[in-house]
Amino acid sequence: VLYEDARKQAKELDADFASTKTLRGPFHGVPVSVKDNYQIEGYDATIGFTAWANNPGKKDACASAGAIIFVKTNVPQTMLAFECSNPLWGRTTNPWNNKYTCGGSSGGEGALLAMDGSALGIGSDIGGSLRIPASYCGVYSLKPTAERVSSIGTQGR
Repeated sequence: VLYEDARKQAKELDADFASTKTLRGPFHGVPVSVKDNYQIEGYDATIGFTAWANNPGKKDACASAGAIIFVKTNVPQTMLAFECSNPLWGRTTNPWNNKYTCGGSSGGEGALLAMDGSALGIGSDIGGSLRIPASYCGVYSLKPTAERVSSIGTQGR
């Protein structure tokens, strides 16, 4: 949870807009959740590996868009499963029935969006990682063409 930094960034964006009347990007001021594989400067991008904990990112995968990143969401370890559990952050369940999975690997995003916990979520998809959680959680996802959305700043790339 990145609340303090999110509040600070929101104040900076407000002040910047008040003085320049210019938006800082297409998502200027929009609160956004981000899948754990994306690096956010100063925060871990572990993809569920305990060995990757306590190694904050040095890049920010989303900084230029003006989005306010307020939380990183859970993934299955290695992001290669259609469920959402790892030894570092635990299990994320389906928001409609906790006896079921929310899917994977963008399951944390799917669950959070289904609970109206975020205005927009950023995930990734190679073999169903956005589409499966969207289906399981009752939300929509967009799977862009490969490299249409940059993967620079993602962990494991």
